Amino acid sequence: MALTLQAACITPRVTAPYRGLARWLRPLLCISILLAESGCGEDIDLGAIPPFTHAYVANLGSNTVSVIDLKSFKNVETIPVGKSPGRLAASPIDDLVFAANLGSGSISVIDANTHAVKKTILVGKSPVDVVFSADGRYAFVACYGSNNIAVIDCEALVVVKTIKTQAGPAALKLSESRRELWVAQQTSNTVGVVDLETQELDESIPTGKGPLFLEILPDQSRLFVSNSSNESLTVIDTQTRKALDPIVTGRSPMHLVMKPDGGEIYANNFDAGSVVVVNTSNCTLNGSFSVGRNPIRGVISRDAQRLYVANYGSNTVSVLDPPNNRQVIASIAVGTQPESVYLTPDDLYLFVLNSGSNDVSVIRTDAVGSGNNALFAVITTGANPSAIVTK
Repeated sequence: MALTLQAACITPRVTAPYRGLARWLRPLLCISILLAESGCGEDIDLGAIPPFTHAYVANLGSNTVSVIDLKSFKNVETIPVGKSPGRLAASPIDDLVFAANLGSGSISVIDANTHAVKKTILVGKSPVDVVFSADGRYAFVACYGSNNIAVIDCEALVVVKTIKTQAGPAALKLSESRRELWVAQQTSNTVGVVDLETQELDESIPTGKGPLFLEILPDQSRLFVSNSSNESLTVIDTQTRKALDPIVTGRSPMHLVMKPDGGEIYANNFDAGSVVVVNTSNCTLNGSFSVGRNPIRGVISRDAQRLYVANYGSNTVSVLDPPNNRQVIASIAVGTQPESVYLTPDDLYLFVLNSGSNDVSVIRTDAVGSGNNALFAVITTGANPSAIVTK
């Protein structure tokens, strides 16, 4: 069964089931660096770099997860999971990786020590996003096809609550300090607020068309929403739960990347070939970059000196220099149809998931702009790699 999202128009060049859904609901940044609460623009402590030895890549088209050894940079194991895994999330405290299987309505729980599926948990139709509570006790799973959020007890590995949402829950953002879970309800053109004390949908706030991605400031004061079928971002005051004036961006804003201190947000305009810079303190545009065709996803370094953008339509990664004159300092050729980018926690390696060529390009970030070849390795995966985490 094919699912159609009301979002900006892309004509897919592959026919795998759920391919269109996966494109719009790319995984969020796979290992979140927990930021201490601070005002926008202030220096904050990003914390210690977590240890990591392996990368896990979800292969949407072959129903597997590839395990990449980060010493040899080789694909060392293939783990069978459910149908069409489109999202991965790593537990912040346990050696567990959750694979959300779009086609089978389940979560495959992978033991990162044995590289085996420990348990399969049914959650609802078309799970598209997974977030963990900071203490790792609970996981929240947005199920686009059944309009619910499944709450998983990560000790017992069972669903303990099913929260009904409005139509098309597509992305989640947790606000631990406010005890709230925000959900982009893509078909309903709203953002919902779940009260974590009652674990019920408390309120829904109108947005533009096709809300797709959420980003919340480190001080939890404002939520930014990309409206993928509009040319705008919705900004929500989390205290009053009211939408402020929308920010006009460019055609089909999709993925949002927040500067680590929260001072700026970078919005990828898929159909405009650009990235716009949003000043989060006054909610105004503060410049833009021209990049390749169809910028679909981005990631920023911990020191905010480099922004990397995957260009789905031109098979390149643009390397941007946000602090210095908004310059594009490099354009790196990668595989076919790059859909996701991920920086290792030490910022040394950039992984680019190429859904059309079924491989991962590995870029040495310290070689970018040096005149040396920054492309370090190309690793073959399963069909249509769609998400990555390290553990």
